[in-house]
Amino acid sequence: MLDPMKVPEGGYNQEYRQHPKFPGGYIYSHAGDNYDAWMNAVYPLLPDRVAFGNPDAPAALVKDEPGTNGVPQTAVLYPYPGTPSAGTPWAFTLMAGRAAIDFMLIARILFIQPLLNPDGTASAWSAGLIERHTETTLLAGNILTELVGEQGDRYALVASFPGADSSDLPPPPPGYTYETRPLDQDFTLVCRRFAHILITDGYNFQRWDRGDMAD
Repeated sequence: MLDPMKVPEGGYNQEYRQHPKFPGGYIYSHAGDNYDAWMNAVYPLLPDRVAFGNPDAPAALVKDEPGTNGVPQTAVLYPYPGTPSAGTPWAFTLMAGRAAIDFMLIARILFIQPLLNPDGTASAWSAGLIERHTETTLLAGNILTELVGEQGDRYALVASFPGADSSDLPPPPPGYTYETRPLDQDFTLVCRRFAHILITDGYNFQRWDRGDMAD
């Protein structure tokens, strides 16, 4: 039985992922707590691509470089809540030198598509739908940053990566405004099957209140 992965505050989440179009954007993960040791001693020894058939197929998994998340949090990553396609394993192990590193299937990207400006051009933002089961806890004593839509839907900032500063946010996506408030207690976003996200370069927001938004 596969056990959930825990990502502590300041930890890392190493992913291998497929392009969303081939054949469904599966994501595998390995989590840990020592980012510097991982990047120095393990990451360089992992293969750039992993394939379960033809190694040149576009469905091959590609190694991501884990970033250090600027949003103070902890997370629990559960096994993928759906049923993977035939030939897609639930887990695999890679060797990094003499170290055996286990990866677990955690998610599938269903779609990521650009959000349009009022004039019909693509904005710097995209909306996505991810099939996964996760619990992300934003820690008390910090600031909750949200995107709030015209229909009352709310997205919490769950990740900001190197070069992204949550105190200097980019213009919001069309139809959204920013709101901020201090967290006097931990705030947990639970996703049991589908995560709605809004993303731009360096920032990832996850919906926690649907409001009057139609899915």
